[in-house]
Amino acid sequence: MKRKIRPAEEEIGNIAFIVLFVILWYSGLLGTIAAGGIRVTVLLFLVAGLLPVYSAVTMVRRALFYRKQRADAIAYGQSQPGRIQGIVRQDVPYYSGKNRTLRYHRYYYLKVDITDPVTGVTNTIQSQGYRKPIHRYLASEQVRVYTDRSGWKYYLEDFRFKERMSDPGIFDGRPLEFEETAAGSGRVVQILFIIVFILILVSMFMEGGAL
Repeated sequence: MKRKIRPAEEEIGNIAFIVLFVILWYSGLLGTIAAGGIRVTVLLFLVAGLLPVYSAVTMVRRALFYRKQRADAIAYGQSQPGRIQGIVRQDVPYYSGKNRTLRYHRYYYLKVDITDPVTGVTNTIQSQGYRKPIHRYLASEQVRVYTDRSGWKYYLEDFRFKERMSDPGIFDGRPLEFEETAAGSGRVVQILFIIVFILILVSMFMEGGAL
């Protein structure tokens, strides 16, 4: 199974979905402008369409910033083998929407043992947080740990992934947890979101044509 699972801070996210949304958004608005001219309401929608663009640019810049830190640690930091010995799950609360609804981001942290080649002392470090339950995809506890030049941040590389999800994993003895992304629920929501916006834009276009 060939895959690349990045920590949450290095994820770019579904940029293709945002690009498609912006294309649909402005296509509908241009149709409305062509049919009925520029009005205050249309201008508001034009400005509103820039928000996801700004969000996407910020998301990409943030991911590239942290990816560069990883690249620097791999190029100039220290490297040593490690052994994954545990997983920590953490639900981080945040507020969303105009009603400030409390929600949670779930992160998975790998606990990794690294042994000093000189002293023989074993220390346990914690990985960066992953949105995906990365431990479910791993076929081996072996991993390579890179430490940046400051000595404060660790990066995991050279994961050994399963060939198939049904293959034995490294924590098979532990009870399974429900994985929100396992059934593709996120993709279903995106498809429904696109359908709704297509209908909205078609409605706007028809109203503009009527005017």
